[in-house]
Amino acid sequence: MEKSDMNQLSSVVIIFLFGIFQIQYASAGQKEKIMMMKKMAPAKGYIEAHKNAEPNDLFGGAIHTKISQTDGGVFVILPSPRKLDPRVFGTPKMPRAFAGTPGINGVPLMIRGTKGGKYSTTKIATPFGDKYIVMNNGKLKLDAVDRTAQDAKSTHDTVKMMASWKDKTGNTYSVKCCKKLAAHGMEFPTFGGVVHNVILHGFTRIGTALMPSEYTYFAFWGMGSIFKNNKLLEKPRLIHGMLTEYVRTKGYKLAFDHQVNPGGKQFHLMVAPMMPDMEHGTFKHKAVNTGFKLKNGMTLPFWHVMFENLKIKSKHL
Repeated sequence: MEKSDMNQLSSVVIIFLFGIFQIQYASAGQKEKIMMMKKMAPAKGYIEAHKNAEPNDLFGGAIHTKISQTDGGVFVILPSPRKLDPRVFGTPKMPRAFAGTPGINGVPLMIRGTKGGKYSTTKIATPFGDKYIVMNNGKLKLDAVDRTAQDAKSTHDTVKMMASWKDKTGNTYSVKCCKKLAAHGMEFPTFGGVVHNVILHGFTRIGTALMPSEYTYFAFWGMGSIFKNNKLLEKPRLIHGMLTEYVRTKGYKLAFDHQVNPGGKQFHLMVAPMMPDMEHGTFKHKAVNTGFKLKNGMTLPFWHVMFENLKIKSKHL
């Protein structure tokens, strides 16, 4: 194996949402800091207040949304560092967005690169960079109802989704969701599992700050299943999907907040290499068995897939 391949392999081994880094490579002091950051997740108090609440109906009535794609390709994100927006992450002298489970919410200072007195990129690969491939035969069928307003101990929201795409050798990968929705969040709210018309990610700290702040027409969080060629690889897995304004720039680079395009729309499907840790109210690392092999021979440990040839219908019930 060439040295460049070894370096890439090492980068992959250390990663993906920093969970492996936490467990295998962090020093005792770093592990202590990571645990402190998890406890400092900004929305912890809000989540605590709602986790045993009865579900309340959405003000103005339930919303029924259908999103589909019947043909065309999809953009599949590959591991790469994420450039750090100073509006979201601050500066080394005045850092922001470091609390919470690394990657899922905050970004630890120890994995931020610096240049010229500013943050530059993450020091490790993430699912939120600029590297991607296009896969063919992208199909999406989603039918969701948003009834529950806030986080609660149960939810009346529903999501039925099937998404699939093919690699260049003809293998079909698919994700199915959701028999169970996240009625309440672990470190940030989930609004009963389904939400409409809200800003997520970036400065909001609702979801990872590694994504730009983006107006979100529709989003969900729930537990689903992962398949390759119709063979079940894993279940349950945490699935997140959202229909947002357009957050990719020239060359399909992931935007900073000031580069977001309000005129476009795209559907993001994310299967993160993290799982809820219900006992501790946080997240723990678990790579996804996607079945897709990277050039270095390792299995891609997450799915981050964009659908853009969309048909969208939404109405109040």
